[in-house]
Amino acid sequence: MNIGLVRHFKVAYQPDNRWMTSEQFNQWVERYDYSDICVSAFLGCDLKWDICLSSDLHRAVKTAEFIYEGPVIKTAQLREIGMSWPSQSSFKLHYYAWQILARLAWYFSYPSQEESRRETGLRARQFIDHIEENYRESNVLIVSHGAFIKCLTQELLRRGYKGKRPYKPENGKLYTYLKTIYQQ
Repeated sequence: MNIGLVRHFKVAYQPDNRWMTSEQFNQWVERYDYSDICVSAFLGCDLKWDICLSSDLHRAVKTAEFIYEGPVIKTAQLREIGMSWPSQSSFKLHYYAWQILARLAWYFSYPSQEESRRETGLRARQFIDHIEENYRESNVLIVSHGAFIKCLTQELLRRGYKGKRPYKPENGKLYTYLKTIYQQ
């Protein structure tokens, strides 16, 4: 069984101002989630993908439809880990700083985040369980998002799949994982 992971193509949306309050950051994240993509060259591989599953967010669906010929199965299970900042502050930070703070809040399971790190890990495990139970004899292409791809990769490697663990998954790049022997 081969599993291919692709992070969506780059998003075309950039903030009007890179320095923003927490409320402006939350609004930027919301607009980013529904923005269009910058289609670029996709370097696939020689594998024929039998099925394609994608996050149901616009940027992932559009990427999946561009790189896969056939119907794309959309699911919220592949969505990016939510990012927000809970407190309202007039203090302005660069939006990269807000992103780092939001990811740290998720990493330490701060109660304001949509899901904890433990819940994200469980979502990744359940999704890989679903793939192994339903598509055992298939080559499966998955289009998702950077942080969640890291969680999926961790779970695949934990289960004995062979492949590269990207430090920061690149937009539009294919990462393949192979498991040759299934153990019940």
